[in-house]
Amino acid sequence: MQKELLKKANARQAYDDIADKIEELRRKKQELLLEDANDEGSRQRVEEMEKMLDEMGTAVMEYDESLVRKLIEKITVYDGHFVVEFKSGLETEVAI
Repeated sequence: MQKELLKKANARQAYDDIADKIEELRRKKQELLLEDANDEGSRQRVEEMEKMLDEMGTAVMEYDESLVRKLIEKITVYDGHFVVEFKSGLETEVAI
């Protein structure tokens, strides 16, 4: 598209539509790069959480405040269910 833009510009033809398309593609590329970076960060947080749980070695049989603070970002309560958002970015819905 950039080559086409240069051809039209050199030929003194209208090139606004190509310039707009190039700009749109650049914007989409930036969005995808941001999304990829966020996905990578989430993947790393999940791996860290898995590693921590593996290192614990035993099943959790009672409430552990420090474990909750390490794993859970927030809990949102609704009528009939609640949503647990982990620090890794994962969410799970629990019916009451």
